[in-house]
Amino acid sequence: MSIDTDIQALLRSPEVQEINFDMRGLLVTGRGFTELATCFSDTPISHRIRVTVRPELVPIRGHAAFRGSTDTILLRSPDVIHTVPGRKSLVHECTHAQVELRGRGTSVRSEESAAFIASSWYLLACGVSDSEIDSLINPDIRTIAADLRTQAQTGGGIISVSAEQINLARRIIAGDYSMGYSDNDGVGGRIYRGS
Repeated sequence: MSIDTDIQALLRSPEVQEINFDMRGLLVTGRGFTELATCFSDTPISHRIRVTVRPELVPIRGHAAFRGSTDTILLRSPDVIHTVPGRKSLVHECTHAQVELRGRGTSVRSEESAAFIASSWYLLACGVSDSEIDSLINPDIRTIAADLRTQAQTGGGIISVSAEQINLARRIIAGDYSMGYSDNDGVGGRIYRGS
């Protein structure tokens, strides 16, 4: 298998597919991850997200990074997909890619908050212990993800993140991310408008 097909499999996994939330119009859904999976390919396609190993371009605390301007996922190593922190990082970066694919501009702090919530939800779905998640992600973000996941398990569908949860998540990540705006324009010109 190639890295592209490994990422496709991750995005289509039951653990990623159960992630379904709406942060005031910023949708992060299993269907969105399924649609995103079609952007990873071993062969050239018009709406491809390229995957490349470039450790020097990945932030020091990360295992992967997404560059929307070039529709590229950068990896610290080709083995990132084979570790829990690596898969968590890929889910985080693929959340950014899903927002890019949706072609919806958003604030940097909201988008980062959504990516951290999604990666926390993924780890919870994988059965990773709270203490291990808390070593990777802020415990309050994990608590938000756990609450959303519990709501989804009892009611299904796309769960709305409360205003209090959004504000808390944005405050938590404020120290690491500046104010700003992401102007997302789709992947290779393709925009996904579904749920």
